[in-house]
Amino acid sequence: MDSIRITPADDRYTVRAALLHTPGPRVLLILPWDVEKGWEHPLDYEVVFRAAQERGLEVAWVIDDLGRRPLARAAGFPLFASEEAAQAYLARKGAFPPLRVPRRPARPRRPWWAEEPQRPKPPRLKRQPLWLMILEAGVASVVLLTLLYAAFLLWPSASIVLVPQSMTFSRVVPVSVDPELKEVDLQRGLIPARRVGDEFETYVEVGTSGRGFSLSGRAVGQVLFTNLLGQDYRVPAGTVVRTTSGSYPVRFATTQEVIIPAFGQVMASIEALEEGPSGNVDPYQINLIEGVVGFAARVTNPEATQGAKSTAVATVAETDRERAWNLAVQKIMAEAYNGLQDAAYLQPGEFLPHQDLIIQATPKQAYTHMVGEQTPILGLSLRLLVTGQAVNVAHVQAVAYRQLAAQLPEGYRIQDARFEYGEAAEEDVGPGLFTFYVTTHGLAAANINAEDVISLIKGKPIKEAPALLMETFPLAQPPQIAVKPDWFPYIPFLPIRITVEVVPASW
Repeated sequence: MDSIRITPADDRYTVRAALLHTPGPRVLLILPWDVEKGWEHPLDYEVVFRAAQERGLEVAWVIDDLGRRPLARAAGFPLFASEEAAQAYLARKGAFPPLRVPRRPARPRRPWWAEEPQRPKPPRLKRQPLWLMILEAGVASVVLLTLLYAAFLLWPSASIVLVPQSMTFSRVVPVSVDPELKEVDLQRGLIPARRVGDEFETYVEVGTSGRGFSLSGRAVGQVLFTNLLGQDYRVPAGTVVRTTSGSYPVRFATTQEVIIPAFGQVMASIEALEEGPSGNVDPYQINLIEGVVGFAARVTNPEATQGAKSTAVATVAETDRERAWNLAVQKIMAEAYNGLQDAAYLQPGEFLPHQDLIIQATPKQAYTHMVGEQTPILGLSLRLLVTGQAVNVAHVQAVAYRQLAAQLPEGYRIQDARFEYGEAAEEDVGPGLFTFYVTTHGLAAANINAEDVISLIKGKPIKEAPALLMETFPLAQPPQIAVKPDWFPYIPFLPIRITVEVVPASW
């Protein structure tokens, strides 16, 4: 046995739906005291009764309210005082009492003293006079002719498709920007603007173009010492010898200790004290000994010294700094143009002319090397405050469209327009802060009035209508005319039954 407890939110339809989806063969419906509203009309129980009959269910009620029990009993349901009583009955009998279909009240009998009802006799039809029949026939004929004429006028319909002649034309329109302006001045071609800006940073590197020299290596060679004394003389390593010719002497030092025999000679290795090609001297240029050794010996170099080099290297020139600056500025301006297009800077419908960007300040400028410093690469870290004037697309197009419309030929109307935003003028050509050019392309079509088309061809034969339209209106191709029904030979006489479609021109 399945039990369904009715809540205050349930009504006859929710209980009916629950019965229709109950899987069991018998259901006990419980209506407690707390359900104060509803279940007070016989229809509530009749709806549930029909659902139980549709499913073939055994349904019984447990109703706490004594005033509602007669309604359920009258609908044909068995009643129990409680749920326990229903279970006990089911344990004894194995099933609920069957549902009782309520009997309909019998039709009351006619009392013996009532008289039999008499049916009215049909009236006799009198034959109408001949003149009246003729009159009615005439009226019917007039009505029929009127209906036929109305059908002749209202039934046919026509649809006409026209393709007007079209043309394209262009005009370059200068648009000036005035940030102080509040509204668009179409007469002067001036539009307002709003300044936006932010800081942008970049790093660039350029190859250096300056040239310098790098001294590398020390010149080496040998000198010949001659002893002026009558005894052996020791020349220690590091003894300095030098040239005497020229404005700047070149100094060398011995790299080994040698002993000169009495009134004899000995060779010793030397190395220049400074790097660079100045240490490469010709033979017999070294002829002076510094220090006490110079009082005991003489020196010369039979052969030239060699080994020192001077290498050309790249250095930073002033033009390199200018190139790095220009490259960094170009890169920042490109990044600023793309960055300022973001929604964080521009309002809906605005754009930023590229040539309008200006540098307001240079918060940071740092080169990696100074002018004249040896390096193949010069780097520059640059930060700029870049600003521009944001303009509204609708304002720009309004100015350009007005100039384009002034060039429109007579008898044509603009159907579409396209706009290309060009560069700003380098010279001062407009009344505003700056001026940029907008190339406006217009698509115009011949102006064809649908009412004029209908007035011209209504009631005309279909065969004559195309030629008449081609002669009267500037059409790009013959018109398409469709009349329903197909056998009707004329354009409808009523304008409301004629539809005219003018196909828009295309690029």
